[in-house]
Amino acid sequence: MRSIFKSLNLKYFNLITALCTLALSAGAESFVTPISFGTQPYIVEQAEGVNRVFVFENISDASLTAPAMADWYAYPDLSTPVGTGMTAIYPENGMTYLVRIGNQQDTVAVFDYSLYRIAGKKLSAFLTCETSTLSVDVNPMTYYSLTGQPYTLARFLSVQYTDVQPDSVSWVEKEMEDTFRIQIPRTIDLGHKLLAPTQFDVLGDQFAEHFYGSTDLVRLEKDSVHAVAIDFIPRSYTLLRGNERENEVERVIDESVLTGSAPLNILFRANASPLTTIFSWEIQRSEQILSSRTDTETRFQFDQTGKYTVKLHIANDYGCECDTSFQVDAKESMLAVPNVFTPNGDGIHDEFRVAYRSIRTFSMVIFDRWQHQVYSSSDPARGWNGTINGRPAAESAYTYIIEAVGTDGTKYKKKGTVNLLRGKK
Repeated sequence: MRSIFKSLNLKYFNLITALCTLALSAGAESFVTPISFGTQPYIVEQAEGVNRVFVFENISDASLTAPAMADWYAYPDLSTPVGTGMTAIYPENGMTYLVRIGNQQDTVAVFDYSLYRIAGKKLSAFLTCETSTLSVDVNPMTYYSLTGQPYTLARFLSVQYTDVQPDSVSWVEKEMEDTFRIQIPRTIDLGHKLLAPTQFDVLGDQFAEHFYGSTDLVRLEKDSVHAVAIDFIPRSYTLLRGNERENEVERVIDESVLTGSAPLNILFRANASPLTTIFSWEIQRSEQILSSRTDTETRFQFDQTGKYTVKLHIANDYGCECDTSFQVDAKESMLAVPNVFTPNGDGIHDEFRVAYRSIRTFSMVIFDRWQHQVYSSSDPARGWNGTINGRPAAESAYTYIIEAVGTDGTKYKKKGTVNLLRGKK
């Protein structure tokens, strides 16, 4: 019977202790004071699960003190005090203490930082096609609340390394530095894939800076970093037509545009990162493959009207891959002929020219009223300026015959008259 009551009393004591701890964390002030014969401890105020956390440089030179005689308990045994009627104790690493003075109590956790330094620890890199993760072989600074809930102090580590980064259409080496908040697990996710071998320096942390005025360093040499990832900056460059082709409808005037009047002469470049070894280009229209290349770039002239897909696949010997595609639209053909032009030098309709798009072959012949040929051209971008043998032609109606074939196979045969009017300049 006595053992039953003893068990019930212990459960009741633990329940009361837990409730008091929760009440204390909600607003009670901490009264335990850390004493160190070396550097002053790093104090984490309002820590999770306890009132405060004391981090000592070396716990053998430290003690905890209370303002009066106190009872000291160490988690998880909250029934048997480690000290009774004592104003001070020598703490142990990683321990959580409940300190009671009358109806007041305090909860603190304690660490010996010399056991958690990153200097001299092992640093490893785990690199894949998509992720870059570092692992630091240090123990987490974990403590427990009186209810048994584990908490781990956050540590701020700085990672320094180099990587290649895109600069327009090339890859340049760049110094990188990021700060990471780590707890559990003891890993650092860089948040991006590593594209080139590098040396990693991990520096930390806020506790080292407090105790030593500097940070600890752990290094992973470049020879031990096996980067495998690849990436690219795919670009296209459409050959521009000159200003003399202003009468071409949807003439490409921006080299990044992949749609317009055919033929479209386009250069495609992969601009891949350094570890890329395999390139594959494929150009297709509907299901028909028109071109396959294995170079870093490829050029193709889209002579026929239609929609095309240009596919790019890059890879390397580590199994990393990237894919992209371009959509090219060579527009259907059209041909329109004006019925008047005014070659008076005012810059408006000074030439007799057709409006066209996606024309493959072209022939235009112009005759005067006596059926004498006064002009001919095989280029739809060129037009008649209203002169005959270098002299201004008379105002009159002139006959034209135009034959053309579009890149979509459409045949054009147009015959008509155009009026030459000088008007006023």
